[in-house]
Amino acid sequence: MRMETFRTVAHIATVNSWKLHQVDIKTRCKLEPGEDVYMKQPKGFEEPGLEDYIWELQKGLYGLLQGSHVWNKAMNKGMISLGFTRIKCEYCLYIHMTASGTVLTGIHVDDFLNAISCSSEAAKFKLELASIWEISDLGEARFCVGIALERDLANHFIYLSQTTLINKILEQFNMTDCNLILTPMEAGLILSRYSNAVLTCEEELELQHLPYRRLVGLLMYLAIGTHPDISLAVQKLSQFMTFYNLTHWAATKCGIQYLKGTRTLRLCLGGSVAASLTAFCDASHACCLDSGHSIRAYCFSLGSGVISWASRKQEMVAQSTCDAEYIAAAEACHEAMWLCMLMAEIGLTQSYPTPILTDNEAALALSKDPHFHAHAKHINTKYHYIRECSENGDIHVSYVPTKDNIADIFTKPLLTTTFRRLRDFLGLSEAT
Repeated sequence: MRMETFRTVAHIATVNSWKLHQVDIKTRCKLEPGEDVYMKQPKGFEEPGLEDYIWELQKGLYGLLQGSHVWNKAMNKGMISLGFTRIKCEYCLYIHMTASGTVLTGIHVDDFLNAISCSSEAAKFKLELASIWEISDLGEARFCVGIALERDLANHFIYLSQTTLINKILEQFNMTDCNLILTPMEAGLILSRYSNAVLTCEEELELQHLPYRRLVGLLMYLAIGTHPDISLAVQKLSQFMTFYNLTHWAATKCGIQYLKGTRTLRLCLGGSVAASLTAFCDASHACCLDSGHSIRAYCFSLGSGVISWASRKQEMVAQSTCDAEYIAAAEACHEAMWLCMLMAEIGLTQSYPTPILTDNEAALALSKDPHFHAHAKHINTKYHYIRECSENGDIHVSYVPTKDNIADIFTKPLLTTTFRRLRDFLGLSEAT
């Protein structure tokens, strides 16, 4: 399941005081007829006297091209046989509703995260799973897909964190004693693939051996999991995977220095509101020196912390700030419609248009009034989907002052005071 779905399930379970359990499945699915796959014998497992022979696989393995497909088909067949319905807009989320309770289970490969309304249904579901597959009952969910989960049952909150991964990164890159900084990226910093700096032979040799891609990959998992505050930095750094220089490496280490001081930050979800979907969107016009493209961003909340966010470079060159903001709002509209479908299929239909807040009045007018044809005829037709959603009452685009636009944290490096103020609105808080 997507990370957005993972956080949504955690939020719903917490608000409703449901059980949040975890089950691990021992996957050994047989390959389908006609799927002939062969492999070399692994070192240490060679058949005596037949070391040059190869194996014909009977069952799927991790990393096998057919493996994920075979397991998905077997898993889906098994879940349907238990009376579950697969969510149409999220193929790794299943729901089963009966008079005695509701079971909502999200799947990440062989890890099942189960939000269950009562203890009897939880026990029944695990017995049913055990009748199909060999399982490991991990009990109350504490650590799922590298994310720690801590629940405050009295106040209906759940806290998601990745402190363990941050500590490993600090040790792996020898930065446990590094100085702390207050933002993940220096305000006003502009990165480019081109550099006029003349490197010495030692610097060129150092550049070739820098673990830049590995470090950015680790930061990316933090950014999509529990640290939306570093999303912009990761978005910027990931553009230079094949042509980075020492400036990019220094900017990457700034991300680690920031994380060292914020490794105890937790994303807080839950509260008293089950589903009150609200979105903020923003754009930074033509901020990429190399391509002239803009950055678009959005974030969504169900009542407490954010459950969905993105900071991405736009696909087309925006000719004005209005264009960039309009495209950002359109992309937020796509995400809003998907989240609304997800909520509706699990029984939480929203009775009012989803608010999408933007800080650009021109983009706001363009999203509501199709008569501005002369100002929008150069924009790709797919972005005008926002007008249809607005007319149908699915969304409601409205204005928010720039200083209160939470999505601003995803579009440009900010000063410390502004950054920390907006970070608080994301739902990130220090562990007590």
